[in-house]
Amino acid sequence: MQPSQEPPAEYRIVENSKMLYNDITSCNIKNGNELKSVYIQKGRTDMDKNKQEQMVSIIVPVYNAEAYLPEMIESVICQTYNNWELLLIDNCSMDNSFEICKSYEKKDVRIRVMQETENGPAAARNHGLLAAHGGYIMFLDADDFLADNTVLDRFVNVMKQEEADIVVGNYERLWNGQRFAAASHTSFSELNPDSEDFRFQGFFSVGTLSYVWGKLYRKQFLEKNEVIFENLPYAEDKLFNIQCYLCNPKYAFIQETGYIYRKNDDSISFTYRPNSRECWMAIAYRLKKLLTEKDIKQIRCLKDKNAERECLEKKYWGFIYYLIFFAVFFDAKMEYVEHNHSVLAVTKLIKMYQADDLAKETFVQLKRKTYTGKLSQKLWKIMIRGFSMAMCFHLYWGLAFGIKLLIDLRIDEKLSDTGLRE
Repeated sequence: MQPSQEPPAEYRIVENSKMLYNDITSCNIKNGNELKSVYIQKGRTDMDKNKQEQMVSIIVPVYNAEAYLPEMIESVICQTYNNWELLLIDNCSMDNSFEICKSYEKKDVRIRVMQETENGPAAARNHGLLAAHGGYIMFLDADDFLADNTVLDRFVNVMKQEEADIVVGNYERLWNGQRFAAASHTSFSELNPDSEDFRFQGFFSVGTLSYVWGKLYRKQFLEKNEVIFENLPYAEDKLFNIQCYLCNPKYAFIQETGYIYRKNDDSISFTYRPNSRECWMAIAYRLKKLLTEKDIKQIRCLKDKNAERECLEKKYWGFIYYLIFFAVFFDAKMEYVEHNHSVLAVTKLIKMYQADDLAKETFVQLKRKTYTGKLSQKLWKIMIRGFSMAMCFHLYWGLAFGIKLLIDLRIDEKLSDTGLRE
């Protein structure tokens, strides 16, 4: 196998995140070993070891969330499982978020407030990982909240019973004051975790495994495998969770709703960003590097078993291809809305993606059955292969009008992170 080529400069991820520890110690986080070493040196406490191992460290990046912070914090305080710490990392808020956080810190010793000077949730979450004392890690967003007062109890119990590395719950969406059930993980959670169908549904068509929230992580697993957040403006959680998957975690699934996701029009997910393509492609190139390294390690272990070697090469590369496919759809919608329903804007965006070598490879691979042939969701198979064939034959205007139709008829809402329900 040839060594992976360096991505274009605009796609390279800056992996060194400047961090603060407890507002006192600064360091550069280059990898998980350094993260672990800093934790060992600086994160010691006098608390009972067993209590510390059973503690849930809840990490919350906070940015201009004053309207939602009290509800989120109260949802943690009311938990029946009381062995927790709440780490509120203010990420350069310009409203009263920091003051609200400090007011709760004064009321409850389990709440700690820190400030992160680097922009973006990745730096804030890494800051939280540094400061966390607990053996379990949970991530919340500042504008969301836990579904009821037994969430932590349920997640910890399942973590112990199943000896899991990651516990995954279902979630609901809060839109305009009403709660709606999102697509359940039931459709894929009983599949073989090493199957193409599990990967596609879990991270893309259903998407439950992509989100960093609504889960409980065993901190030892994260430290052992050196998993931290990359310095990205958004979608850092998808990359984080794919890296977790590549380390072969033991998953456990909870059917009950554990998390309430609030649709906030001001959030990163709903904000137009002109550099979105660069961000998605940076993730794709990062995955290419990781998967190439993983392939090489596995092939070396097989010595000269050509048949098995052929099976291993690019086994997990569907992650790259599906990510780019969905990125085109996501960015196309944002371009369409931002530019007053312009089909021309969508066409330009599609052409820009197709100009990248890795994107070209993506659509060549997806029009074949190597990956899509293993998927059970027939409609997705048809859509992916049809779209990819159109990209390979440069039918950009036809694709642009197709995307316009999906958006105008609001079909795209069923193709969002809740997945296409068949």
